[in-house]
Amino acid sequence: MNDTGLITDGVERTPEEETLVMRLRVFNNMRWVAIAGVIVVTVVARYVFHINFPTLPVYIVCVFMVLYNLALMWQVRSLRNLQPALIIPRVRQFTYSHIILDMVALTIMLHFTGGIENPFIFFFVFHIILASIGLNYRIVYLLSTIALAMVGLLVGLEYAEVIPHVNLEGFVLATRYKEPGRVLAIMVALAVLLYSTTYVTTAVAGELRKRQRQVVELRERLLAEKTNELERASDSIANLEEERSRFLRFIGIAAHDLKAPLTAIQGFLWVMLGGFAGEISEKQKNMLERSTRRITELLTLISDLLDIPRIETGQLVQEMKEMSLRQTIRRSLESQSSLAKDKGLKLKVEIPDGLPKIMGSPSRLQQAITNLVNNAINYTAEGTITVRVKERKKDLLVEVIDTGIGIPAEDMPHLFEDFFRASNVEIKGTGLGLSITKRIIEAHGGKISVESPSPETKSGCKFSFTIPKLNKAKRRQG
Repeated sequence: MNDTGLITDGVERTPEEETLVMRLRVFNNMRWVAIAGVIVVTVVARYVFHINFPTLPVYIVCVFMVLYNLALMWQVRSLRNLQPALIIPRVRQFTYSHIILDMVALTIMLHFTGGIENPFIFFFVFHIILASIGLNYRIVYLLSTIALAMVGLLVGLEYAEVIPHVNLEGFVLATRYKEPGRVLAIMVALAVLLYSTTYVTTAVAGELRKRQRQVVELRERLLAEKTNELERASDSIANLEEERSRFLRFIGIAAHDLKAPLTAIQGFLWVMLGGFAGEISEKQKNMLERSTRRITELLTLISDLLDIPRIETGQLVQEMKEMSLRQTIRRSLESQSSLAKDKGLKLKVEIPDGLPKIMGSPSRLQQAITNLVNNAINYTAEGTITVRVKERKKDLLVEVIDTGIGIPAEDMPHLFEDFFRASNVEIKGTGLGLSITKRIIEAHGGKISVESPSPETKSGCKFSFTIPKLNKAKRRQG
């Protein structure tokens, strides 16, 4: 079975198979309607129109039809767990055998209800239509021939008085079945109707099955193409991930190797600036101070570059422990309060009592909060920096709000990208602070967002991030 099949009743089927099974169910249901219709017509003809004919044989045939229709219900259900390759042959076998049974039942019923006098003699056409839907056209022509032969045999035996003719008293004359011209006309009409119906319905049904197979082939081809594309894309992604891992390892090694000599150089510069290596002129001092600032910027960049592979490779998970977010925020603000005071900014803190503990890395969360607060201070000339924490149902919401210069709308989509700096920023930086902060928050299972201008102040920015609460079940286990 191909991958494009439908799954029904636990069996994977193609559209053609599913259609045949569905039509077999319809056939089963239609027979119940036909049985009920025969009984109703018999009762109405006998007791309303007073047409005299033996009704007991009709009811016996109906019982026979009920029995083999119940057998068909069981056969349809047996298709649920049938091997896919056997579904179409088995459905056609059921259809063929039950149409034969129906034609035999209809022929017997015709014998007891007037034979060729009965207008329902043309109901054989319905069986040919049903057969055309699911069977090969040769089989359908064979069934048409069998139906014609059954009617011809019945009419011939009654005409030759080999079997008794049952006249529909009160409906037609008792001698009609003996009129050769009338009998021949009805037989010719039945033959034309059966074979023309067979031709039309098999042509239409065959074309429909052909289209179904073409659809399946097209779906298989498209699926194969898409599967190949997905495999190629998967290989490309795997290669990109491998290259990315190599690049991160390279950055980590290079940054680590650069940090040691730069730190040493900075140490020597501090020694020279302190006058421990001899007196220096004012010009030399100015040059050394500028060099020290450049080295400090390089060390900051290297530290940021070292942070990225550490976070990306999951090292932060090893630092996770049960911690207090309140204490972490307090420690972060202690290092930033003097910077805010020097700029004349008010640092406002809103942290409710009784905050639940979280699972996280204290040093990394402190780094993330420090980055946000430091940015708020750097890009705010006057006003207030607000750090607020809200407890929600499943997490803690941390907000850092400033009254600074804000962020241009066109820069907002790129704000958390590596090395990105807003177009209205003049202060130097690595452009990695916010991207590292985003990595830290997401590594803790949280999300970070930004609004500019801030809804509260109508200016500046509002950075918000969430940290999931510590699971109560885990806390009890701990």
